[in-house]
Parts: sequence; C-alpha cells; structure tokens
Amino acid sequence: MSGAVVKGHEMMRRLLFALALVFFAVGPVKAAEAPRDTIVRFYDVLQDVMKNGKQLGFQGREEKLAPVIDSVFNMPEMTRLTLGAAGKSLAPEQVTALTDAFRRYTVASYADNFDDFNGEKFAVGETRPAPNGALVVLSKLTPSGGAPAVSLDYVMRENDGRWGIVDILMDGSVSQVAMRRSEFVSLLRREGFDTLLKTIEGKTKALGTKG
Repeated sequence: MSGAVVKGHEMMRRLLFALALVFFAVGPVKAAEAPRDTIVRFYDVLQDVMKNGKQLGFQGREEKLAPVIDSVFNMPEMTRLTLGAAGKSLAPEQVTALTDAFRRYTVASYADNFDDFNGEKFAVGETRPAPNGALVVLSKLTPSGGAPAVSLDYVMRENDGRWGIVDILMDGSVSQVAMRRSEFVSLLRREGFDTLLKTIEGKTKALGTKG
C-alpha cells in the first residue's frame, strides 16, 4: 500500500474518531416539538384525566394536569398579554406573583371543567400563520349526544425553541386573553394590585367544590 493511501486512511480514521467524540459529548439532537404535536399531547393528557376524573377527584386531576399545562402554556407571555399596558405600572415581583396566580387558576379551571368523560372527542386540525410570527392550531371539541362541535383554536408563539400557548380562541374569535383582560385589568386599575391578586386566588379556591 502506498504512503499516500496509508496517509489517507489515517486521516479518515482521525476524522471519524473526532466525529464520534462530538456525538458522545453533545448526544443526539432532539427536534423541537411541532405546535400541532403540542396540542395533541395536551389533549391526550386532558382526555385521560377526564376518563379517570371521578376516581382522581379534584386534587388528583390538578396533579395530573399541572405538568402538561406548565409545558404547553407560555404563562408569562399570556399574563403579559392579559395585563397589556396596565402591566407597565407593576413591579417585576408583582408580575411574577400574577403569573403564578394565573397559572394556578388555569390548572384549577381545567381540573374543575374537565372532570368526567361522556364520549367527548378532540380533533386537532391544521396550523395557520398568525401576525407577529405566531401560529394558530385549529381544533374542535365534539360533545356526545349530537351536540354541535366547539372550535378551540390555540395561538402559539415560539420562545427559546419551544412553542407555547399564549391565547385560546373559542369559536374562532372569542379570545381568552381578551376576556381576562376585560375582567381583571379594570379591577387592577380601580382597586389595585392586592385586590386583583386576592380576587384571582379567591376564584381559584372556589373551583373544585364538586370534588
């Protein structure tokens, strides 16, 4: 074997060895979850909680739902959008407290509303572009008994490589963020931060009375 061939084999061996070191150092690269897949995953957990709702009880449903809600919702951005311009008057620690309160309220609301299963069906549709780099994932909830389906469309934004829910549109137009803003921001402006925080905490505590 000529010296040139030997040298070529040696260079290839070193290159493969270097690539192996890089692979084992960083590990396999995990692809970011697609927005539609995020909603499918959320619905899978939600439907499982519904099917076992009575056995779990309210607290058990909260415990099952909290991790997936934390992973699929961008609660800081949702809170920022809810507060709008009124949020600029708040200190960072106040915004953090409201974000946590909204998070607990969201978990409790899902645990309270999705407490049983009667043949409801979730269907996730296509993904559409929205303003400012957002995406909207279309979906429908079809109740049992022939009742008309309800559209639940999820507005999602990317942050640090992860797509998170920042708003939910019912029937294609009724924004959850807008509804919360109407209810809570007027209270913030009228009676202040402490009253708003206590109101959200009170609403959270009142949920789950059905068990």
